[in-house]
Amino acid sequence: MNCDRTWQRLVRIVSLVSVCFVGLAVFDKVSAQQQQPTVTGKSKGRSVSRQDVASLLHEAALLLQAGKLDEAEPLVRHAIAVAPSNADAHNLWGAILDQRGQTQAAEREYLAALRFNPRAISARANLGVLLARTGRSEAAVEAFEAVLSEVADHPQATINLALLYAARGDYSRAVPLFERARGQQPDNLTVLSQLGFALYQLKRINEAAEVLASAASLAPTDPDVLYLSGLVATLRGDSEAAVGFWQRALAQRADFAAANFMIGEELRKRMRYEGAVEFYERALQQDASQFIYYVRLGGTYMLLVRYDRALELLQRAAQRFPGSAEAQYFVGIAARGYGTLEVAEAALRKSLALRDGNVDALAQLGFVVGDRGREAEAEKFLRRAVSLDPRHFYANYELGRLLVRTKRYDEAIRVLGDASQIRPRDPGLHYQLFITYTRLKRKDDADRELAVFKQYDAESKARRAQGDEQIEDTLPRPANDGKPE
Repeated sequence: MNCDRTWQRLVRIVSLVSVCFVGLAVFDKVSAQQQQPTVTGKSKGRSVSRQDVASLLHEAALLLQAGKLDEAEPLVRHAIAVAPSNADAHNLWGAILDQRGQTQAAEREYLAALRFNPRAISARANLGVLLARTGRSEAAVEAFEAVLSEVADHPQATINLALLYAARGDYSRAVPLFERARGQQPDNLTVLSQLGFALYQLKRINEAAEVLASAASLAPTDPDVLYLSGLVATLRGDSEAAVGFWQRALAQRADFAAANFMIGEELRKRMRYEGAVEFYERALQQDASQFIYYVRLGGTYMLLVRYDRALELLQRAAQRFPGSAEAQYFVGIAARGYGTLEVAEAALRKSLALRDGNVDALAQLGFVVGDRGREAEAEKFLRRAVSLDPRHFYANYELGRLLVRTKRYDEAIRVLGDASQIRPRDPGLHYQLFITYTRLKRKDDADRELAVFKQYDAESKARRAQGDEQIEDTLPRPANDGKPE
């Protein structure tokens, strides 16, 4: 499992795919009201015709687009008073209420507009914006799709639907819409940056680079464009260029948490752990709402064998995210590393209470309980972990290790043999087999396993010296592992 990629993907989504909807549509070019019979009313002693209402609404729309809500309001109210079934009037009144933050009242007006004219495109587009902004994304998608079924090139609905698809990780649907929006507005920086990001997520790297280059030509110092360009560079394997982009982004926006985080990632890859800690800490200070920042910083402290600092940090994360099974899990492994097994056991039990059946937590708890001398209980945890995931290396390894410790050598050979099918070059595994064969007085097998252990242990030390050795066995699988973001 590549935890790095999963975590990076989560950070990118949170940092960049925030739904920033395009401004409100205020008036349909061709109003369905013009197809209805002439409507007249009385205003200050004179008749008001359909044409007068249209003129009032046109003036109100211009005022609204100019941000002059107080001047637009009396005109719209007047239009509704003399033509209460005019869909455009209700749409404009909804737009005024919407911009004043009166969401429920605005929604009623948009719905009234659609009741009087089911094909009122602007009202439906505005309703879609409101629905998306209030967290009703599925209904918003339906609204924008309905707009596009009537007007295929509607610019607002095109961009907003693309943003909604991107926000929920449906990049294959988002890209064609962003491309259509780019054709409509080739110099729209939001469209270009979001299209570049969506292409990046689909691993269409050359296309993403081309789009982001276009964005950079429009805004060479835009921090979001620079950040995205860094993501593309790192996926191409150009770490130096990636860091350069992120440093330039930070020069423009010093509190860009995601950029600091990504520099930390690159430094960690190079085994420059002290430097990575510095950037991870900056990211966390700038945005303490991101669980992944705690995890990465805590994990790097563990790589530096500073388990006390890791434990303190991850306990703080568990307090901030009390419902997170992963937070408790990380407290457990940090406490285990620090040697406070009682704290580790309590945290791992909390993790399992929050998410029963977590194989990683079961395997870790089996180790901790076994080291605390409760071997029968430890065996239950480890056997359950193996039954849930027969190919979980760590669970198999710890179960085999426990069987060696309790002198059940024949079964230990079988369990460790299963583990060797999962990770044949693990040195600890072969050391356990060496011990087992030694105690069974099978000298040739013991000598073979000792030689294999020495070979793989040397390889492991060499990988660690080059920064390739990871601690992924001790990390939890995210709930969405293997699923698209």
